[in-house]
Amino acid sequence: MTIPTIEVQRLRQLASRALDGFNQLAVHEAGLLDEHLFALQESVAVARKARSVSELLRNQLDLIPATTARLRRNQRKRLALWRQLRQQA
Repeated sequence: MTIPTIEVQRLRQLASRALDGFNQLAVHEAGLLDEHLFALQESVAVARKARSVSELLRNQLDLIPATTARLRRNQRKRLALWRQLRQQA
């Protein structure tokens, strides 16, 4: 039993779009690793400057809003990429 040529072409197109979508997700996640590393370096730099435990805690608490915003932004982008991948299928 042979699969019709038109079906083979359709399967190739779907596979190609799926691979493109997964590639976009992989690139996005790799970029997030860089962002997380930068944020960690910033947190360590702030911690090193603290002269007391209370200053350390205060400074680290000051970083929370930026961290939360970054995580939310990344999650929205990730969900958008998954939706796009699902719509292409």
